[in-house]
Amino acid sequence: MFEAVHTKRYAERMTAYLGLGVQSHVIEVASSDGSLLQQFSRLGIPVIGIERDHAAAVRAMMTRGIPTLTGSFGRDMARRLAAEGIDADLMVANNALSHVADIDDFLDGFTLLLNPEGVATFEVSRASCLSPQMAEQLFSASGLRIFDVEPLDTQDGSLQLFACRSDAAWQSGPWVGRTLAMERPVVH
Repeated sequence: MFEAVHTKRYAERMTAYLGLGVQSHVIEVASSDGSLLQQFSRLGIPVIGIERDHAAAVRAMMTRGIPTLTGSFGRDMARRLAAEGIDADLMVANNALSHVADIDDFLDGFTLLLNPEGVATFEVSRASCLSPQMAEQLFSASGLRIFDVEPLDTQDGSLQLFACRSDAAWQSGPWVGRTLAMERPVVH
C-alpha cells in the first residue's frame, strides 16, 4: 500500500488529471483500510472501497469514514453497483491482479463499472508473474485497453498501468510502446 505521502500525491494528481469533482466516483478494489480513498474523500470526491477482508472493511468505515463493500470484486458486484446508478470515473487496484482467482471475472467487472471515459489504474510489481505483455492480452480479452504505463519509484520496480474501455478516446502514452516492447521476445 502507498505510504501517506504517496496516497496524497496520487489522489491530487489523479484528481487534476481526470478533472474529478463532487459528481465523480472513485472506487478502489482491495481497498484495505481505506487510506488511499480517504485522500480523495478529503478532496470532496465520492468514494467506495471494496475489500474481501471484513475486518479491514470495518476499519475503513469506522476509523476513516470510507463506505466499503465486503466481498470479491467481479462481474456480479459491478452489475449491482451499476444497477444503483454508480459508474466510476476512476478505479484503482494496487497489487491486486496477482491475488485474483478469476482474472477474467475481475477485469470484466472493471469494464462494466467504468464510465465510457473512465480510467482504471493497476499497480503491478515486476516481481509478480504478470508481465505488461500478459496484462495487455488479459485486459484486451475483457474489453479494456492499456493506454499508458508509468514506472514507479519502488524497490521492486513496480509499474502503474493505466487502462480504459477499449472504445474510450484515451491516447497511448509514451511508455506503453517502450514497456511492452521490452517484454516481447525479439523475432529474427
